[in-house]
Amino acid sequence: MNVPVAASRPNIMDHKEELRAVIQELSAAQREYDLLAYDEEDAHELGPPCSSYQISTLESVLSKQLPPSFRAFLELHNGWSDFDGQAKILGVEDHAEQWVLDRIGEIEKLFFDDSESPFSRGCLPVLLGKHEDNYVVLDPSFVRPDGEMDFVAFYYGEEEERFEDLTSFLREDLRLTLEMIRDEKEGVDDDSEEEEEEEE
Repeated sequence: MNVPVAASRPNIMDHKEELRAVIQELSAAQREYDLLAYDEEDAHELGPPCSSYQISTLESVLSKQLPPSFRAFLELHNGWSDFDGQAKILGVEDHAEQWVLDRIGEIEKLFFDDSESPFSRGCLPVLLGKHEDNYVVLDPSFVRPDGEMDFVAFYYGEEEERFEDLTSFLREDLRLTLEMIRDEKEGVDDDSEEEEEEEE
């Protein structure tokens, strides 16, 4: 029996509840890591909920409906500052900021061909910093039946990892943050980790 596409899409409320829990856990982990590593906390400020107008504005930039997980995030928070160093999950208004446009231009220069740049291919920046070399984009080139699209992590001009939705990306960041917390508590430094990797 064929299931209508609309029926197969997850409820936005389910996304919200799952995201709310992940965000709460990740936010707490970020603060704990800051205190362990630096004896102080970055702001890690979560924005207020987006209005439907703000969301439709971003959809006009993307020229497509936002994937459910990203829409759910924006309905909870319009951006997340100091998410990874000084890189932030962009709020809707950030997309028109000059520093974002300048940073996209700088990143595009890392690619030999315009067709290789995610931004030339219509990708939307999601995580971006003025000086950070890592960034995440939303790739609208393929929309799955549930409405989701890939969130793609880059380092310089190299694609590093793809995530099936925003929640998966946040869960992976939570896992990495918890690992860093464990290493701080156990006194593991970067040099010893590199030596272990070389031995393997």
